[in-house]
Amino acid sequence: MKEVNAVPDKKIEDILQEISPAIKKEFLDTLVKSLLNDLKETEKKELLKKLVSGGRENREVINMVEH
Repeated sequence: MKEVNAVPDKKIEDILQEISPAIKKEFLDTLVKSLLNDLKETEKKELLKKLVSGGRENREVINMVEH
């Protein structure tokens, strides 16, 4: 029986590189909505402001999204 938590043969980054930009956009949109779903409106706004406002890590996230 195959272990459920086994490491896949391909890295997620490799898999994502093979996906079309349209599917990546849809995936990212769905993922963000899902992650924000349980947060209050004020928490969502604070998180999004933090991501957009700066900081090295936040800029890296923005650059990844732009890529």
